[in-house]
Amino acid sequence: MTIGAFIGWAAAAAAVVVALRARTARDEAQARRADAESEREQSRARLEQAEAACGELGRERDRLRVEVGQRRAESARRGELVERLSRARRAEREFNLELREQLEHMHRAGGARGDEDGSVRHTVLRAAIGLVGAEKGLLLSRADDDGDGDLDMVTSEGFARDPEHSGLVQRFAHEVLERDRILREDAPSGRAGEEAAQVDEEIENLVAIPLYLLDRFHGVVVCANRDGGFGGLDDELLLALGDHAGAALNTQRLETAVSEGRRGTLQALAAALDALDPLRRQEAGQTAMLVRALCRRMELDPRVQEVVANAALVHDVGHIGIPGHLLLKPGPLSSDERAIVEMHPRIGHTLLTRAPGQAEVAAAVLHHHERFDGGGYPTGLAGEAIPLSARVLAVVDAYVAMLHERPFRPALSPTEALEELTEEGGGQFDPEVMALFAEEVRGGDQPVSPALANAVASALATSGLSGGHAEARGYDPLTLLDGHRKFREAVQAATRGPSGTGGLMVALVEVTDLEAINRGEGYEAGDRAILTAARGVQRAALRCGGTAYRESGRRFAVLVEWAAATAAPDLAAELHTELAIGPSVRIGVGAWQAGERADELVARARAALATGLALRRAD
Repeated sequence: MTIGAFIGWAAAAAAVVVALRARTARDEAQARRADAESEREQSRARLEQAEAACGELGRERDRLRVEVGQRRAESARRGELVERLSRARRAEREFNLELREQLEHMHRAGGARGDEDGSVRHTVLRAAIGLVGAEKGLLLSRADDDGDGDLDMVTSEGFARDPEHSGLVQRFAHEVLERDRILREDAPSGRAGEEAAQVDEEIENLVAIPLYLLDRFHGVVVCANRDGGFGGLDDELLLALGDHAGAALNTQRLETAVSEGRRGTLQALAAALDALDPLRRQEAGQTAMLVRALCRRMELDPRVQEVVANAALVHDVGHIGIPGHLLLKPGPLSSDERAIVEMHPRIGHTLLTRAPGQAEVAAAVLHHHERFDGGGYPTGLAGEAIPLSARVLAVVDAYVAMLHERPFRPALSPTEALEELTEEGGGQFDPEVMALFAEEVRGGDQPVSPALANAVASALATSGLSGGHAEARGYDPLTLLDGHRKFREAVQAATRGPSGTGGLMVALVEVTDLEAINRGEGYEAGDRAILTAARGVQRAALRCGGTAYRESGRRFAVLVEWAAATAAPDLAAELHTELAIGPSVRIGVGAWQAGERADELVARARAALATGLALRRAD
């Protein structure tokens, strides 16, 4: 190979090497660019993933913020609800205590006798006005006895004009009775152009609440003019107001009936005494009048005055069991005869204890022949061991007896009789009672005429006497079921019980067509519908081992509890079976869940009631 050829070959080889190196460099550059692009794609993907994660975190953060806000609002709402219920319960207790104290005061003062002046109803109205913070109010009966087209007014408070014919009051009262629910109005409008509009001008806002009473006083209590209106008052409070007011008025009606029964009992005994000896009847009337005068001088409690006065009217009723020849014997009695005559306080006591509500009168009759020094009969009591009523009666009875002729002695003058009585102060008679009676006789009017004494003996006033009955239960007087408050208290007690011991269920039943029945068929038909539904609910409750309540005017409630080893009763089926025939109803049932509060359980039952199907009555 020549040098020239070698040089050519070397140059070609060098060119090939250079070309190979250039290609390798290009390939490496491309590879590096590809790696860089891949890294950029991976970085972009990681960035997108990070951005997506941040977005999700943001959305979760927003969701959590919303949830925290909702829970805070719910907590605030529940706190507000608890506070409202607490205020309502406090106000309810205050209303109940105030109403009870006023009614007790009236009875102690001897008032509300037959409710002749409407004092009980007026007291209930005043207490209701005070409870809701109103300025004025009135009670309306659902009746229109005078036929003027307006519901009759029972009593009112705070109005400058007679509010009976107020267009506002009558319109709302009729609507309450038709719809059977509480109505509020903060900007009421009346009937222009009528005389009633003058009364309407006195009303700025009002609330109307239905009352339910067994004695047919179904009516409405209306309270008016409350600062801020009545919208803030909870239904729980207003329902409790209706319960208490209705119970108080019904209790007064029952007490009046019991009082009339006592009056009739004493009248029958007094008539028997009158048939035996008319003069004794006249003496009893005179004794009663003097007893009342002495009791007033002694400043005794009005109720004690009633006891003594009524005992004075029948204190000799035991003479019915004593042979007449002994009572009219002109000469001294033998020891055996005296023993028989001295039985008359026991006989009178026996007769009176068999009569309802006469225990205190019977005690005064039994002991009115005891002596202060212990030498009397029938039990030989002495001093203050003798009931005060008997000590008062003993003095007056002896004085009146001495003013009248007996077969064995002539009548004494008032002066002579008083002298004899005064000598027995500390012996036969309580010296303090005797001294006060002497003052009363010396400073009093002329002796009571026989005609007036007979009139007093016929006018028995027994309303102040104790009937011995327990405090009213607060049940609904139409259906005789316990009411709204008893139901809520029972649910609260049941849900506070230990968990795991059984089940608990609440059902609500609402009469859906009561308004239509009242409007189309009359209120008596509405009452019959309520009673029919009540009996059906009660039967279903009993079969499930539960208790039925009248939760409101048109709504009933059932509370059922069962043991853990017992199967849950099918309360809904029982209710549907019982109520298939009768007024149209809607039924809602809620079963208790562990940890659930009473109000939550009732709220679920109410929600089920709102969405449940109604059972329609067959026409």
